[in-house]
Amino acid sequence: MEGSPSRSSQHAKTMGGSQAPIKQRVKMVEKSIQDGKTELNNNKKEMQVLRSECATLEAKNKETTNEILKEILEDIANLDKDFKKLVEMDNNEVKFLQQQLFQLTQEKTKLQQSVVMLDTRVANVENDVGFE
Repeated sequence: MEGSPSRSSQHAKTMGGSQAPIKQRVKMVEKSIQDGKTELNNNKKEMQVLRSECATLEAKNKETTNEILKEILEDIANLDKDFKKLVEMDNNEVKFLQQQLFQLTQEKTKLQQSVVMLDTRVANVENDVGFE
């Protein structure tokens, strides 16, 4: 019978002894949970910071894109304006050259008529003088 009480006391010691590691285990689990919560909160804060930075970068990107687009559109408008000026200048030069060509053609025609008239007069004078 002595064996029975000693087994009970061993069992009690084992239970008491095993409860200590269980309490430690529970405390470790609770600490892990608390650490997890802390890390989760830190991650949430970091996520909010990153979202804020992302939104800021998006806004800056959109602003920069709009500025570049505006500059490009202004450049295109200026190029179009310059091109139209050049086309107008070229058209004016073509008109001027056409007028010059027309005047030269008229002068050539007058000169040809004068040559024909002079040839006729020379031929008449040669006939009158008797030059053959």
